Amino acid sequence: MTIDVLQAAKYLAKRSKWEYSNLELQKILYLCHMLFLGNYNEPLLEGTFEAWMYGPVYPDLYYELKKYKSKSVPESAFEKIKDLDEKNYSQQITVLNVMADQFPPSSAGKLIRITHWQEGAWAKRYKPGTSSLIPNRYIFEEYNLRFSEEST
Repeated sequence: MTIDVLQAAKYLAKRSKWEYSNLELQKILYLCHMLFLGNYNEPLLEGTFEAWMYGPVYPDLYYELKKYKSKSVPESAFEKIKDLDEKNYSQQITVLNVMADQFPPSSAGKLIRITHWQEGAWAKRYKPGTSSLIPNRYIFEEYNLRFSEEST
């Protein structure tokens, strides 16, 4: 079962005590989506990421949070968003928690380096001055490349 990107972002932002920036939420959610896709062979999030200059971006989330620029996204940004149902989405929440543990607030630089990997889905789809969809099959391929890189 896929989850709504705004609910997933709210979950992560709340878990970070409202310290994540829009950029950090974008990149962590991309990695969560990749991990879930690779482990369960189904997407974590409804919709698609796009290849933008600053890496993979989920447009709806970006436009919802862009007014905060590089600042932490406050709780008030999510006041109209329902909390994620932890009972019905336990696998999804496990993946969100794994990534949140690996990338605490202020991990933007590290997240950018990871998501801008030259062998990854973003690099394969990014064309300067445009935004291109990143199909889940590309993200799945990136997961497999990263997994095989780690195991060698």
